[in-house]
Amino acid sequence: MDVERIGIEADSAGQEFFLRVLRFRGTGEAPTVYLQAALHAHEVPGVVALDRLIPRLEQAEGENRLAGDVIVVPQANPVGASQALFGETQGRFDFNGRTNFNRGFPPAGAETDLARPVDERLKSTLLSLACEADIVLDLHCDHDGPVYLYVHERMLEEGRTLARSLRARAILTDSGEDPFSFVLKVNQRWNEEGRANDRRFSATVELRSMIDVTADLAEQDALGLYRYLVETGTVVDRLQEAPAEEPVTGDIGAAELVLTPAPGAMMLDVEVGEWVAEGQRLAEIITEAGLERHEIRAPFEGMVLTRFNRRIVRRGDYVAKILRHERPASAG
Repeated sequence: MDVERIGIEADSAGQEFFLRVLRFRGTGEAPTVYLQAALHAHEVPGVVALDRLIPRLEQAEGENRLAGDVIVVPQANPVGASQALFGETQGRFDFNGRTNFNRGFPPAGAETDLARPVDERLKSTLLSLACEADIVLDLHCDHDGPVYLYVHERMLEEGRTLARSLRARAILTDSGEDPFSFVLKVNQRWNEEGRANDRRFSATVELRSMIDVTADLAEQDALGLYRYLVETGTVVDRLQEAPAEEPVTGDIGAAELVLTPAPGAMMLDVEVGEWVAEGQRLAEIITEAGLERHEIRAPFEGMVLTRFNRRIVRRGDYVAKILRHERPASAG
């Protein structure tokens, strides 16, 4: 394993950030894979999953079982990790430019343009690293949800392979016409460089919720990632067959946020992964004790993909994300 330290100058004098990049060398006979975690710096399930994956990769490299290179950036956002407000790490939006770290990507080569703000130079550096690879996995998490994926619609079949390895519950597809996220921007770069082909694949991986950070889940996710590397041929190994679990699939536009028209204390009635009927109550909002209660109901039939992870809400906050989908017969 080679360890690279990439310095990124801060926008203030006397400060510097850096990325720690781990490179595991293969024979070049299989796809190169890039994995990063914590682009949203406060989302750490991916960090602990990579922590448990790294020893497996070191062992595979030491035993000459890497047929492809693996590039790992365990903590992809030192800028966001440094930004805290009232004792709580924010990590999703840059304090200076107020841009989401997973949005607003600069043009190629911006990492060397010191006139650009540090968040743009960070994003450009990450994109340059990712575009070296054939497969890119960007590890995130949601407020409160299962393992699920975002993939380009033309990459759905490979997405199913990844979903089975990770035991993901759902896949959301996107046409990619607007490269708004990191992985869609990677796809665009591949296209611009004439390197897009059926071998290349990228996905945003949502690893449950912000508080799902345990040793057991880290091991489970590391094994799922390792299993996928074996499936792609990047790692040579023989594993026991994983339980078959086909994900629910739908277009990204079919997953809608249900918002609350009232502030107050939120009592949820549904669990993540639960199938709901149109009009079924999702939550009850208590604005003031003893006064009128506000019921939030499902606008259509579907699966509860995610839930808001706080129990106090303001008007306009989201309660749940529902994936519009007919209930499968296998769901009972």
